[in-house]
Amino acid sequence: MPKLPVKQSVKFANPESNLAVCTLWTPLEIVERHLSEDDYAIIGQLYSKDAGLNTVLRYCLSNKRIRYIVVCGQDRTGSGQALINLKEKGIDAESRVIGVPGAAVDKEIPKDAVERFRKNVEILDFRNETHYSRLKDEIKRLPKLESYGTPEEFPEAKVELPESFPTDPLFKIRAKTVGEAWLQALSAVMTYGSVKQSQHDERQKEVICLSATITDENTAKPEWKNYYPFQIEELEDYYPQVLSDQKIPELTYTYGQRLRDHKGVDQIMEMVRKLKETPYTRRAVAATWNVERDTNNKNPPCLCFIEALVTEGKLYLIAFVRSLDVYGAFVKNAYALRRLQETIAGETGNKVGDLTLIYGSGHIYERHFRIVNELLKDCPLKENIKFDLPRSTGNLDPRGNIHIEISKGRLKLTHLAPDGTRLEEFTAATAAEAVQWLVLGQKIGDISHAIYVGQELAKAELAMRKGLKYQQDMPLG
Repeated sequence: MPKLPVKQSVKFANPESNLAVCTLWTPLEIVERHLSEDDYAIIGQLYSKDAGLNTVLRYCLSNKRIRYIVVCGQDRTGSGQALINLKEKGIDAESRVIGVPGAAVDKEIPKDAVERFRKNVEILDFRNETHYSRLKDEIKRLPKLESYGTPEEFPEAKVELPESFPTDPLFKIRAKTVGEAWLQALSAVMTYGSVKQSQHDERQKEVICLSATITDENTAKPEWKNYYPFQIEELEDYYPQVLSDQKIPELTYTYGQRLRDHKGVDQIMEMVRKLKETPYTRRAVAATWNVERDTNNKNPPCLCFIEALVTEGKLYLIAFVRSLDVYGAFVKNAYALRRLQETIAGETGNKVGDLTLIYGSGHIYERHFRIVNELLKDCPLKENIKFDLPRSTGNLDPRGNIHIEISKGRLKLTHLAPDGTRLEEFTAATAAEAVQWLVLGQKIGDISHAIYVGQELAKAELAMRKGLKYQQDMPLG
């Protein structure tokens, strides 16, 4: 067996040993220091009850000298329990480990091979052991056993994409234009949306609390996309439904009617008046929801509430939409609300800031699944979204930039505003300490910026340890 460096999640030692040691989420070095390399064939961490579990099973079936597995350390994700259940209870007809949700054996590993493992390999559960020095004595008591057969190798597992990926109740999108935001929203719902029934006798994929912020769109000169499912003339026809109290014959009501004429009150003009009188007001709001009419209405408004706030001479508009058909309604709604924002900004003498749209339910109906998948295939995100890799300056994170250097044997981080103004400094002994400061202080708001800073901190820490020259954005010297 190859000898890997100790600073890995796996280390090989004595190839004649019957023993493998799984330290789960506990760093293997903590356990290894209490053992002799003669004691074990392999020691490693086991993070996952899926991929990690199958790695252990495949290794044991390829090396049938392994007759014992010691399971110890912190079982944060249930990977240790999955291994124990595999031994004690086996797998069901679908290759799922009995009694451990989310744990399954690769279908490429036949059940008879799993049974050979279960019959011949003993699992020793030391997860509650806090004094690893005792392990050595326990290991010495294990009788030496012969290999139980010839090595078995199996094809690599083919990962099948799930119907939806796990998600959380806040999905944040930030884009320059409506078109870029729409592609990201479609991708988010199709990838992470939960499949569930809707109140329209049709299944849907749904993301809860989908947030889309649009920064640069100008509706006077829209950045029109050839992948929109309608013509620009249709958008012009739609604007009055949001911007005016114009009656549309085929519609019971419009957003514009409710915003412009709510029991005789033009809420948009009231927002403008309040912002002119008090630019810092938090009361420039408008609602379309009428409690008396909409509580039991089978066709209540989807757009419920808007608020305008002025900061540093820019007018920001926030809209809450309780329910949005992301394929059928996102683009027109976003353009119309952006134009409404531009109108309010012009009336109040402010520049146009970001438009943030918060969708309680962002969904795509089943009748559009195929259309959307084909659209995303024909218009992939990487080719249709202007994405610049972050650098120490000039990234798109609205919370600013992070400058990194090595100073007096420590990592020095400087938080810079988008305009380059120095905001705060922090020094850390390790990249992990620096990350904690960044996370707890919420210094980073953009995921690509966060990944970039993590890469740079890892480089800087390595340079500091090895005595190398570090300069941000440059290869190590």
